[in-house]
Amino acid sequence: MYVNNKSKGSKIRQLREEMGLGRTEFGAKIGYTYQQMERVEDDLTPVTDDLLRKLSREYGISVAWLEGEGENVSPHPGDSNEMRQARMRQVYEESGLTQREFGRQTHTATSMLSDVISGRKPLTIRYARKIEESLDVGMDWLLYGDERAKEDPCDEAMLTFIKTHPDIRKEIKEKMKAEQEGKQADEQ
Repeated sequence: MYVNNKSKGSKIRQLREEMGLGRTEFGAKIGYTYQQMERVEDDLTPVTDDLLRKLSREYGISVAWLEGEGENVSPHPGDSNEMRQARMRQVYEESGLTQREFGRQTHTATSMLSDVISGRKPLTIRYARKIEESLDVGMDWLLYGDERAKEDPCDEAMLTFIKTHPDIRKEIKEKMKAEQEGKQADEQ
């Protein structure tokens, strides 16, 4: 997902197309209509900070990449398709499933796994999300190699659980605040 001096709108279009989503489906997840997405992608409507945050939160893309800080900006520089293929191969082998079972469990075409592992097709955010949801393997690890996100991913099910359990949410907030205070004390 490397780009060079593209507008924010064209980067958003690139992201949407890489995910294999139409404007309606892509926009609905961030509260935008087809027409609004069309205007954003065609640079007829400015990309607001609010839209950048929504895209980052919903699709896991860094705001810095969308804002185009520097040339050849990528959300995860240094990662390659070969590395993604290797992580996919690892997930498949560790799953102990046949290719058919893997496809059934992830609700994808049986051939998708071999296409990604062989490099015939890229690992998309959409496919990584399906693997995360069904096999409990973090899509940030699959896509970008973030080892902290491999196991026990913070997926949609976890976010829903946290949203419906205020006591857990409060506990997490307190831990986050304590960690932030610790970092600030270390900097001083």
